[in-house]
Amino acid sequence: MDRDIEFIIFGEDWGRHPSSTQHLISIIAQQYPVYWVNSIGLRQPQLQAKDIRRIIEKLMAFMRRAAIADTEISATNLKKIIKPLVWPLARNKTMKYINKKLLSTQLPPKKHYRVLWIALPSAIEYIELCQADLIIYYCGDDFSALTGVDHDKAMQAEQTLSMQADLIYVANRQLMARFPKHKTHYLPHGVDLHLFQSKHECPPAIDKETKNIGFYGSLNNWLDYDLLQQLALARPQLQFYLLGNKECHQVQQLQNENIHLLPAIPHHQLASYLQHWHIAILPFIYNQQIKMCNPLKLREYLAAGCPVISSKYKAATEYSPLVSIATTQKEWLSAIDRITQLTPQQVDEYKQKAYQSVQHDSWQRRIEKIISTIQKIRCSTTE
Repeated sequence: MDRDIEFIIFGEDWGRHPSSTQHLISIIAQQYPVYWVNSIGLRQPQLQAKDIRRIIEKLMAFMRRAAIADTEISATNLKKIIKPLVWPLARNKTMKYINKKLLSTQLPPKKHYRVLWIALPSAIEYIELCQADLIIYYCGDDFSALTGVDHDKAMQAEQTLSMQADLIYVANRQLMARFPKHKTHYLPHGVDLHLFQSKHECPPAIDKETKNIGFYGSLNNWLDYDLLQQLALARPQLQFYLLGNKECHQVQQLQNENIHLLPAIPHHQLASYLQHWHIAILPFIYNQQIKMCNPLKLREYLAAGCPVISSKYKAATEYSPLVSIATTQKEWLSAIDRITQLTPQQVDEYKQKAYQSVQHDSWQRRIEKIISTIQKIRCSTTE
């Protein structure tokens, strides 16, 4: 195992949701020492129930970090998960000083050529603590459009970070124009081909005797709940399965008997549901966040060979006609009817074409490209 490079990662909370950074870093951690710093938020906490719960959650994680670190490290190959006790986007000089002091006591001493990988712009305040030889900014989202983010502060931090970073990777081609051309690279999301191609038993929650439609992911305000309700009413013979945490009150309007709201499950179990759906859907409303999105599940749907219907946005249209694009209820129903009437032979043909469309998009390939670039830069600076 090559140990001459070490990584410090500033990302979201490890294990909170399967982000692209976690997929990429879990592969890097098989070869190199990786220290993961849990989320430093992108807005000032406020006196509201959700923020108070997160503060308490962070405090509890900090207090018990020693007790649970071993199980997390053994499960992920990470050297350490650092749970920082810092105040997000601090503006007061004293608070900034305290933040840096607290985090400096948790960062590991430098032993090797150190790569600093930043997935959240709020980490800009802590770059100097990390003694980095190479700084990578991985931009997986458009932070100017994400909900729950202080957009002005996030974009200021991102602008500063884009100047300090040696390498910038963007997961959405539309974001490339935002950064310096000479050091910015397009790195689309990957997919775990083995996981979604391997055969899985149908879970008990799925009725194998009826045709069905499925979605997994956060049940948040970017889903079109009116559309989902109307589709379920118009096609009562189909079962709709929605897997994920209920993140907004609109979910409660889905009272249809053929809509099944299932809890979120670990990422490695998703394929068992997906492989037994007749249709997988991406029913997003069209806003700035969705316009710039590039959902991981899109390639996962295709890797599993499940026919896909999606709202219209650039990342989905790039896979048309494998992905059926629908902009009206009539178009959605037409696509649903067409797919549910496919013959077994047509379904097999679709599966083959869908897999071929993503067969070169594994996370492993993405990492090989990144590591090759890092090694070239390292060699050029040490000659």
